[in-house]
Amino acid sequence: MSGTRFGVLGPLLVEDPSGPRPVAAPRQRAILAALLLTAPRAVAAADLADQVWNLEPPAGAAGTLHSYLSRLRGALGPLGDRVRTHSSGYTVELHAGELDIDVFRDLRDRARTATAHGDLETASATYTSALALWRGAPLADVPGGPWRDDAVRYWDEQELLTREELFEVELRLGRTTAVIPQLRVLVGENPFRERPAALLLGALAADGRRAEALAEYQRVRRVLVEEAGIEPGEQLKAAFLEILREDDDRPAAPRLLPADLPDFTGRTDQLAAVAEVLTGAEPGDPAPVVVVTGPGGIGKTSFAVRLGQRLRAEFPDGQVFVRLGGLRAPRRPAELVSEVLRALGVTEFPGDADKRTALLRNTLADRRVLLVLDDATDSAQIRRLLPASAPAAVIVTSRRRLPGLAGQLPVELGRLPTDQAVAMLGRIIGDDRAEAEPAALRRLAEACGGLPIALRICGARLAQRRGRSVASLVARLEAVGQRLAGIDALGDGAQPARSGPSSSTSSDSGTGTSSGSGAEAGSGSGPSASTSSGSGTGTGTEQPVAEAKRATAVAAAERTALRGPLEESYLALNYGAAGRDVDLARAFRLLSLIGGERFSLPAAAAVLGVDEFDADSAVEHLVQVSLLEPAAPERFAFHPLIQELARGHAVASDSGAARDEAVGRWTSWCLAGAAAADRLFDPNRPRLAWEAWIPDADPAPFAGLPEAGDWFDRESAGLLEAAAAAAAQGDHATAAALPLVLLHGFRIRGRVEELEEPLRAGVEAAIKLGEPEVAGVQLNSLAIVYGALGRFDEAIATFGEAVPHYESAGLVERVAQARINAAITVAQSGRPGEAAERLRDSLAELDALPATPLLSSLQVSVMLALTEALRDSGHPEEALELYPRLLAAAETVGDTPRLAIAWGNLGKLHAKNGRGEEAIPCIDKALELHRSIGNRDGEGYALWALGEACASLGQGDRARGAWSEAREIFLALGRQGYAADLAELIAGADAV
Repeated sequence: MSGTRFGVLGPLLVEDPSGPRPVAAPRQRAILAALLLTAPRAVAAADLADQVWNLEPPAGAAGTLHSYLSRLRGALGPLGDRVRTHSSGYTVELHAGELDIDVFRDLRDRARTATAHGDLETASATYTSALALWRGAPLADVPGGPWRDDAVRYWDEQELLTREELFEVELRLGRTTAVIPQLRVLVGENPFRERPAALLLGALAADGRRAEALAEYQRVRRVLVEEAGIEPGEQLKAAFLEILREDDDRPAAPRLLPADLPDFTGRTDQLAAVAEVLTGAEPGDPAPVVVVTGPGGIGKTSFAVRLGQRLRAEFPDGQVFVRLGGLRAPRRPAELVSEVLRALGVTEFPGDADKRTALLRNTLADRRVLLVLDDATDSAQIRRLLPASAPAAVIVTSRRRLPGLAGQLPVELGRLPTDQAVAMLGRIIGDDRAEAEPAALRRLAEACGGLPIALRICGARLAQRRGRSVASLVARLEAVGQRLAGIDALGDGAQPARSGPSSSTSSDSGTGTSSGSGAEAGSGSGPSASTSSGSGTGTGTEQPVAEAKRATAVAAAERTALRGPLEESYLALNYGAAGRDVDLARAFRLLSLIGGERFSLPAAAAVLGVDEFDADSAVEHLVQVSLLEPAAPERFAFHPLIQELARGHAVASDSGAARDEAVGRWTSWCLAGAAAADRLFDPNRPRLAWEAWIPDADPAPFAGLPEAGDWFDRESAGLLEAAAAAAAQGDHATAAALPLVLLHGFRIRGRVEELEEPLRAGVEAAIKLGEPEVAGVQLNSLAIVYGALGRFDEAIATFGEAVPHYESAGLVERVAQARINAAITVAQSGRPGEAAERLRDSLAELDALPATPLLSSLQVSVMLALTEALRDSGHPEEALELYPRLLAAAETVGDTPRLAIAWGNLGKLHAKNGRGEEAIPCIDKALELHRSIGNRDGEGYALWALGEACASLGQGDRARGAWSEAREIFLALGRQGYAADLAELIAGADAV
């Protein structure tokens, strides 16, 4: 806010940050009022004179007006410059939010939009804020004039209209007791205005005071007839007839929705979008049908109930709530049609199902009825319940997507964002406790995975035990180690269950109750849908003992608040339901075992041991029944609590060998893909003996480097978790190989620090395998990570740890490599002179050895590091002498990454020595090479150097362009410090 305000909704108001700026002279107030009322348009001098002198300007008015304007500017102080003179007249400059009538218009528009979307609470608050801008009669201290008087009449009318709209919203919210006295005042002040009178009649009737309402109608009619000579209009008559309708034989409109939940949080945009669809259809249009889907406990029922309660006034002929029974106890369509007919007051109907359906559609015709069909099994179950046309409308909730319903608006509810989950917990436990432990409350919200039912269970336990801290509850869940079991135990006070699968028929209201709630799903006791959970062999059979265990667990879960809603979709999975020979229950269990927040279809195919077509069928069906979430194009994820449920079922139903085989297929797929990508990232790296462990990807997964890079970026989180999974399973070969083929990909993406833990595990795996060369390579790579993290002493020591492993394997070149890397790290630690001495010795040592591909690669590394050490220790000319040999050797070996660095360093050295013309071609070459291998980190540094070289030659535009590109790269890589430094360089260049 600027701290500046202008006001006309009351006495004229001017304020700046230092306080009020009173305008004492009436003529000056008239001028300012005229300018404010017409802003931003200019007011012609003649029109302004008419306003000031009430259509009778004196002779010489132009000069006097100019004098008044000058005095007005002085009275306004710093704001005086806002009063401008133009060829077309005079204006006052206003900024957004400074003039009260502009603020009023904005607030009223927002209130009207909220009303249209059914968000009546927001509408009421916003209307109230708009009316609070009135400080009295508009322009109360401004002399009369044509514009002033017209403006007063206009703004009086706007205030009255806004009050009427506010009172109408308040009545829709059921606040009749508070509104009736205010409406009586409004009717008394405006005896010939019918809208307030109609609202008063409706309020009295809604408050149970029908006799008073009828008497009030007669009083208002008498005033209109006797004093104005007119009969009441349509609006007032309609209100009167609505009261009389309560005496006819038509049954009262059913209001069968359950109560709204006071702690409902979030979903604002989705509620608004659905409200617009449900209320926007014209009579005769297809009836709006909204299908709300999501996993159990996500709050589908509470979403539908909140929406229905908000739209109560939009459906005056009734709201019918029908429990459909869910996946385990689905109710028959004919039974449901009868229930809806009875709810609408029809007591006799035919036995024939088709005739009964026709009767329902006829009953719904031309009636504004909202049907809420809760927990649908499939499209066939609800087709007979759908109205033929608007104005009736339908909300369906289901764990399954219902693609068979034409013209539906699908709404998929996901987990609440952490901030909204925290807000929901705060509503349950109270603001005081929420504010006392914000960090613990956030951890609790994250433990619940944004699932409303889990949040309510935890919140209810804290609300019941006021003396318990949030932190202690979080500690309990963390100690249990199983969030699903720990939260579920809070719902009934039981100890956390350690067993696996279970089920429930509870609904999706997220209330944490299993019976007695109006928002609960159906109570039908029909047989449950069975599932072929399998034994891990993929045969789709279960042993009798396993079946008995599962039945016991199912019975136990029916008494639980959280596991039951999550369980229902799993228990309904059928073998082959996806249209292929796929055991869906087994697929659900095994997919939960793999790591990564998101997984792809090829990864799923590897886990399941099927082709991608079958994997697609299985995964798509699991998405349809809300057991998986589509996380990105062609990528999928588990809700953490559902994943925990699936893993529990895997332990109970699949053998340890079957689980290990599934994870092993995934880690092998990760290793093969990562190795194939690594060969494209660094094609000239010599292949080493240990790489024979790596399975070849069949068929070759990547057509070229760009495709490999895209795959690597998408799968990187899973690749890291695959390394951990292999180590946990005792697959030492994969645990040792995978971090090594990931190193180059993570280095060129500036994410090398993420490999620290996988490399530690890789060292242990190599030692257990009795592979000293691999152990040395792992330690060498781990030391590189330490160096990248600035932990130089650890890096130098770790390079030293690699030496004994290489020596025991008889690898002289590798020993030299470890020592070279240690010397390079010495240079990185700020000791370039010492590093140069070490590197000279290493180069001489390498020159004395027989030539091999690895030796040639090491010579490139040594020369590159030596040129940098010589440059940094004050011997640039000696470094320049070495560059021809370095560039030729790197070109021969095909070491593109180091060749790019060498060209860049040579360019920077030229630029530092005042040879900018020689520097730019070198840096351009480096930039081309970095881009050819997708090295974003190197590309950023090269652009930085290019900008400096261009700046030294006075090429300011090119310098700014290079620095801007570099800054965008470092921002994308999360290098905020580098980005800030570049921003300073750009700003400095702009200032020149």
